[in-house]
Amino acid sequence: MKKKIILLIPLFILSISIPIVANTLDEPYIPAWDIYVNSWERKNNILTIETVEGTLTVKPYDFGALHFHLTPLNQNKDKSSYAVIEDFPSADFEVEEDDNDLILITDKYKFVLHKFTGNYSFYNSEGKLLLKEASNKREPVKEDSIAPRCLFKMMPDEALYGLGQFRDNALNLRGKKRELVQFNTQAAVPVIYSTAGWGLFWDNPSRTVFEDNAKGMSFVSDFGNKLDYYLFTGNTLDKLISSYRQLTGKAPMIPYWSLGYHQSRNKYATQDEVLNIAEKMNHEDIQMSSIFIDYFYWQRYGTGSHKFDETIFPDPGGMLKILHDKYQTKAVITVWPAFKKGTAHYDELESKGMLLDGARALDGMIYDVFNPEARQIYWKQILPLVKTGLDGWFLDGPEPDHVSSFLPVNTFAGPAVTVRNLYPLLHVENFYNNLLELYPNTRPYILTRCAWASQQRTGAAIWSGDIPTTFDELQKQITAGLNFVATGIPYWTTDIGGYSGGDPGEEEYRELFMRWFEYGTFCPVFRSHGRRYPGDTKAPNELWAYGKEVQDICTRYINLRYTLMPYIYTLTGDVTHKDYTPMRLLAFDFPGDKNIQDCKDQFMYGPSFLVCPVLSAGVASRDVYLPGGNKWIDFWTGEIYNGGQNIVAAASKDKIPLYIKSGAIVPVYKDSDKTNTPDDIIKILIYKGSDGKFELYKDDGKSYEYKNNSYAYIPFYWDDKMNELVIDTQKGNYNKGKSQEFQLVLIDGEYENIHSVPVKKVVKYTGFKQTLKL
Repeated sequence: MKKKIILLIPLFILSISIPIVANTLDEPYIPAWDIYVNSWERKNNILTIETVEGTLTVKPYDFGALHFHLTPLNQNKDKSSYAVIEDFPSADFEVEEDDNDLILITDKYKFVLHKFTGNYSFYNSEGKLLLKEASNKREPVKEDSIAPRCLFKMMPDEALYGLGQFRDNALNLRGKKRELVQFNTQAAVPVIYSTAGWGLFWDNPSRTVFEDNAKGMSFVSDFGNKLDYYLFTGNTLDKLISSYRQLTGKAPMIPYWSLGYHQSRNKYATQDEVLNIAEKMNHEDIQMSSIFIDYFYWQRYGTGSHKFDETIFPDPGGMLKILHDKYQTKAVITVWPAFKKGTAHYDELESKGMLLDGARALDGMIYDVFNPEARQIYWKQILPLVKTGLDGWFLDGPEPDHVSSFLPVNTFAGPAVTVRNLYPLLHVENFYNNLLELYPNTRPYILTRCAWASQQRTGAAIWSGDIPTTFDELQKQITAGLNFVATGIPYWTTDIGGYSGGDPGEEEYRELFMRWFEYGTFCPVFRSHGRRYPGDTKAPNELWAYGKEVQDICTRYINLRYTLMPYIYTLTGDVTHKDYTPMRLLAFDFPGDKNIQDCKDQFMYGPSFLVCPVLSAGVASRDVYLPGGNKWIDFWTGEIYNGGQNIVAAASKDKIPLYIKSGAIVPVYKDSDKTNTPDDIIKILIYKGSDGKFELYKDDGKSYEYKNNSYAYIPFYWDDKMNELVIDTQKGNYNKGKSQEFQLVLIDGEYENIHSVPVKKVVKYTGFKQTLKL
């Protein structure tokens, strides 16, 4: 039924602007109306409210999200979104009304709109106030764009995380201000979550300023014709991210091999150089899953030609065959969204008006990624390169590279300033969707330099760009990465050692590279890259260039990475099947511990590993906080510590402080061979001190057959008091009934090294429940 409310003073004051002025929210706010709500009706399972400002639609989703969409009186209705994957059915809800409020109620939350002020309060299903909208003053400016803005009041003790990758060394975003724009080394993702149990996706791709101060938490965008955002509820960060991914797209499985070690530098310039490096890596017994071929392999053909110059890469197919067959190594190649004037591809796009004239990257102009036809032409042009048999795609410069030259142009979607943050999303989606169409049962591997909301649905990994080579930068990268993955985009990495500079012959830099390498072992993607001193693209970046000590230590960490692959691949399976986040700021797992809300130099890698990077030169120890609630075991020695305390952790050159949560069940390979498959013999490390559980994930590692139930989750349950392990019935059909050997290892005290702990029992598992005493 449509409800009517008498409007006493109908006065619209929504801003219409192209605001280059400072984004501020004035106070106090006095409404320019006596009543805000004119009428409301429930239609098509959406609550539509006619207000003095325009039409407000409120749509609840059954996975704990709510869409808030306000179209001003003088604006066209536009409900399009680049991020939301489909128009999901609305959740069941009830509407109640009293003299003061209009109330929408679902089984997960309550939305209470005050009929006189126009502000609302957002409660969870238990009646706890999550978020309260404060004054929203909107000043009229001109024509066909508004300055969308909102201001919220929050609780003093809640912490905020997300918004993407920023180099300001901020973790908890309370009291912080950020300008959400894209450029090399910064990725703006307008998604934020609170430890109080709510999240928000601000669905606006123009420049947006976030600020939290004494007035409250605000978002203010430069352009838009609507006020459009989504709220999420959930009592953990994992549940909030799950709600966000259901709205904007699940993260697909990535290739198994992509979780290993990637060798790269700026740059391997010839085919001979690529093969010589592969041969020496093999000779030095340094494992790698891929080698990267960086830019200008096209040389005489020009940027955007998308082909190898035969004078430096005479036989790309033969090179790939050697890499694949002899070295069991993949090849990843750089591509750019740019075209040099005078090339055939430039001419084709330019003749159709599909280059953004003046917008530069490298030595060319970028294509109009907002134009669907331009995207298909780009793909048609690059298709011959794709079909050479390359294994992965290194999408460089998609911010786009020279942002200042991009902003003045007009795109297919309108002025670049109105959609400025979307370029990386549309570029990587173009690649991913076309790769799927070409190879429908092969998982693509894509690494790119920037991201926007919903990019997790492409499975692409993001690296943090051309960063400096200092310990200070390493610290900044830790907070940048943790807040980036906290937005819901799980795969992220840095150039190990930093990008710009660093002399492998200097002892000071060798120490930094080694400490960064130790940290990189526990990032979602493990890749060394950089333009080393003197920066002429010929300086080495291979482990042997850093001296024998560094080579030996870093090789051991590569081997550790491959040993941990059953654990790491399970985290990847959990990303897809359970909306998990592998690299985790501590609030994911210890939300009740206030000591960790702004812990900038520690994180969890999966449910078991507490990783504590060394961030200073010349030290052999560092302070570590062990979160409360359980015991912690030193991974290197087996020494046991109580949680809830600070300790001084030993950190010799070859040791990153690394602790395992008591009760952890960690599957590892019995050796560190990169050619291991999910079906090889796996050791199950069980850390005494608490009950524990873990579900080991397996599939074929390369196809999409997991979508047809061809995967396995094998549940392990540890009863610490009874010293009893239950291996439960397999979930999923992958290799069900086929025998697999598990070697059970009980960790109960100190040891010389993890490999010295004897196997307690050997089990043949065929997919059915077993109960074992240890």
